[in-house]
Amino acid sequence: MLAAGCEQPRTELVVRVESELAWGPGQRVQSVVLVVRRAGASGPVRSARTTVLGAGGERRALPLYVGVIPAGDDVETPLWIEALGCGDPNGCTAATAVVAQRAVVRFTRGETQEVTLLLVSACVGMTCALDERCGIMGRCEPATRAQEMVRPFRGTDAATVAVVDAREDVQVIADQPVVTDTTMRGDSGIDVDVPADRIEPLDHGVVLDAPMDAAPRDDGPADVVAPDTGSMDSGSGDGGPLPPCPEGMRLIPAGMFLMGELESDDAPARPVHGVRLTAFCMDETEVTVSAYAECVRLGACTSPSTATFCNWMIPGREQHPVNCIDWNQARSYCQSRRSELPTEAQWEYAARGTDGRAYPWGNDAPSSQLCWIGGGQTRASTCATRSFPSGVSPFGLFDMAGNVFEWTRDWMAPYTGEGSSSVLNPVGPPGGTSRVLRGGPWNTASAIVVRSTHRDSITPTYRSGDTGFRCAHAP
Repeated sequence: MLAAGCEQPRTELVVRVESELAWGPGQRVQSVVLVVRRAGASGPVRSARTTVLGAGGERRALPLYVGVIPAGDDVETPLWIEALGCGDPNGCTAATAVVAQRAVVRFTRGETQEVTLLLVSACVGMTCALDERCGIMGRCEPATRAQEMVRPFRGTDAATVAVVDAREDVQVIADQPVVTDTTMRGDSGIDVDVPADRIEPLDHGVVLDAPMDAAPRDDGPADVVAPDTGSMDSGSGDGGPLPPCPEGMRLIPAGMFLMGELESDDAPARPVHGVRLTAFCMDETEVTVSAYAECVRLGACTSPSTATFCNWMIPGREQHPVNCIDWNQARSYCQSRRSELPTEAQWEYAARGTDGRAYPWGNDAPSSQLCWIGGGQTRASTCATRSFPSGVSPFGLFDMAGNVFEWTRDWMAPYTGEGSSSVLNPVGPPGGTSRVLRGGPWNTASAIVVRSTHRDSITPTYRSGDTGFRCAHAP
């Protein structure tokens, strides 16, 4: 993203707000309040905006993008950013929000960066301190952890992915003090000080982008509404609810992400391209020997191989992933459950979420978060599923890195597409010679192989102790 009339990227932070909860008119999240403060949770408010979610009029869809530029040459002072998901179309405060998310991040001089604030169902009912954020698994953590998720913003070439035009809809908040002489109260229920010449009539969806220093703030942690355990919020793509997933599966909400990796030595992972997915369910773990054995007992599946490193018929490995099966065996098992092997796009989205992380757990180098022979570990076989809770994906899936390679539905082929547009629910080519494997196996020490973007492939008849699978399901 370039400053107007310049050939150098400007110092800017783009805040992206997304929600895995159902959003839109009449849904659980009907509006979003975004507050930006300078120098931490107790610092002055730089700007606030209330956006009604939905189609038509002043309403806008998620993701919501807001650009923030620094005051003069000051790029060292951190920003405290809070996104509130509101059950009312007129906005809310932290005390009445359905869910809240925060970040404490810094600018990078000469670069336009992006940080995502994801409103997740696991954080409904969570109360965290003002200098904390709610992690993807519903645990409080320092809000500075969000800095690990900051990534380059590629403007209309990537992050907008045909949702908004960055030239029009990425609103800039000038992070600098202004003289204010008028106070107004809009339909959002938030008092906002803005310069007299910037006052606009408020109509629920009006965006307040004027800098300000004297808006009221909540001095305590968010006191959010307790979750409704009788239903499951999905973000299904149209804001409607979805039925629950089958037992042992997790709901992966509808969303958009950039598939692949731009700055990678892993050539098959390029080019980066936009993908949109409707909601789907996915196995929490790789299919275990025990689960597969039941399919064999019922006559719907055929037995795996029993060569070296195979788990079939080995006492004590009932909860290890089933391995030594080919692509057709894996698919037959999934179909016996009225499911399917995941597409490459589904697999990668479930592994890394929307924030562009390198591994399921984030961007930290792999060590003890997975079953592999790297990081000083030694082992002679796979590991029992659920053995590495510190390595779960953003959606709570285990072993998306390590343990066994996982079959996907797609034939291997070079990526097509680009970051400036997105494809809905992409599938691989109609034919080929090898099927795509994802996730990396237990017997590798390569950090590249266990990256969430890494692609491998092999003939569909391949059976080995390093290959297994999990299933996906359309709710």
